[in-house]
Amino acid sequence: MNTQTRIAVIGAGIVGCSCALWLQKKGFAVTLIDPEIPGSGTSSGNAGTIADYGCVPVNSPDIFKRLPSLLTSKESPLSLNLGYALSHPSWMIQFLRNCRAAKVKHIIRELGKLLAKTYEGLDPLLDMADARDLMRQNGCMSVYRSEQEFQNALPSNLARRAQGVDYIELDRADIAALEPGLKLPFERGLLFEAASHVINPQALCQRYFACFLRNQGEYIPQRAISIEQDDDSVQLRLDNGGNLQVSRVVIAAGAFSKSIEGIPMSLLPLDTERGYHVQFSNHQHLLTRPVAWNASGFYATPMEHGLRFAGTVEIAGYGKAHNPRNIAFLTRKAREMFDLPANPDQEWLGFRPTLPDALPIIGYSNASENVLLAFGHHHLGLTLAGITGKLIAELVNGEKPSHNMAPLGPRRFS
Repeated sequence: MNTQTRIAVIGAGIVGCSCALWLQKKGFAVTLIDPEIPGSGTSSGNAGTIADYGCVPVNSPDIFKRLPSLLTSKESPLSLNLGYALSHPSWMIQFLRNCRAAKVKHIIRELGKLLAKTYEGLDPLLDMADARDLMRQNGCMSVYRSEQEFQNALPSNLARRAQGVDYIELDRADIAALEPGLKLPFERGLLFEAASHVINPQALCQRYFACFLRNQGEYIPQRAISIEQDDDSVQLRLDNGGNLQVSRVVIAAGAFSKSIEGIPMSLLPLDTERGYHVQFSNHQHLLTRPVAWNASGFYATPMEHGLRFAGTVEIAGYGKAHNPRNIAFLTRKAREMFDLPANPDQEWLGFRPTLPDALPIIGYSNASENVLLAFGHHHLGLTLAGITGKLIAELVNGEKPSHNMAPLGPRRFS
C-alpha cells in the first residue's frame, strides 16, 4: 500500500475522476482539485458513446479538397472562427501536417491499439463505483443517406476493421427494422453490435466521485493556479491563496490544462475544439441505441432524460459565447431525423481538449516525473478515461505500463 504517498489530480471530469479511482485502487492517498462540481463540465454533455470503434480521426488526407465546402456549406458540421484560427496558425499547420496519409495511418494504428483496451480500464471502475446501471449495451449504428456516401466512407471503415473492429453492414430495410423511429430514410449503415453507451454521463462521473469520497479521497473545490517542482515533491498554488504540497500531480483538466502555470506547455499544442448538444426531453423512446449521422457529424443518443443530439466541431477557443449556428444546425438535423418539437429543451456547449495529431497525451511531463499529463482526448474522453486512469496509476506506482506509452507521451512534440 502507498497511503503515505499523496497524489493530487487536477480536474474532476471523467478523465480526472478515473485517474483518481485507479490511483486509489493502487493504494495511494489522492486529492482531487477542481473549482466546479465534478462531472459538470465537458464530461456532462457528450454523446454518451463508449466508442471503442472510434480509431478513425478527424484528420484525413482528403481534408485539403473538402475544407472549402466544410467551412462554407450550411449543411457542414464544421465551423471556424477566422480570427481565432489566424491567431493560432501553428496548431492549424500541425493539424494539416497530420492529415497526410502516412500520419493518418499511424494515428489509426495507435488509437486502435489504445481503444482495444477500453474495457480493461472501464470495467473495474464501473464495478468499484457500482455504476453498471448507467450503461446500456445495445450497439451503435452509423448511417449514410446514399450509397455513394457509404462508398466514400469505405476506406475509413476498412481501416477500422483492420484494427479489429467488428461491424455488420446494413441496408435501408435493416436500418428501418432496427430503428423504426427514424423518420428520414438512410440507404446504408453499419451496426457496431458490441458497442455500449452511458445514459447519463454526468451521473457516471458523479458516481465515480462519490466512490472516491467513500475511499477517503480529499476534494478541494479550488482552481489550481500554478505548480512548482523540486526533486521529490510538487507545490500547488490554489486560487484561494492556499498551497498544497504533494508527492506527484496529475494534470487532467482537459482543455483548461494549459492555463496552469509551471507546466512546460510551450511545446504542447493543446487547443480547444468546441462541441454542442441539443436535447429533447422525454423523447428517448424514439431510439434504442446511439445513431451517428456520419456526414452531419453528430450522434443521436437515447439518454436517461431525453433524446440528445451531440457533436459538430467548432474551432473558436473557450472564451467565446455559444454559436447559434451550431445549435440551429443540430436542431434542424434532429427534426429531419425524427418527429420532434420545434425547439429542444436543452442547449449545451463544451470544450474538447484537442491536439493536432488526434492522440491524447498520457505520461510524464517533459520536465519531471513528478508531474504526469492526462489530457487531449478529443471526442474520446468518455471512452478512454478508464484506460487513461489505469496507465497513469501504473506509472505512478512504478509498474511497467500495460500499454506502449511512447506514442502518447509529450515528447512526440519536442
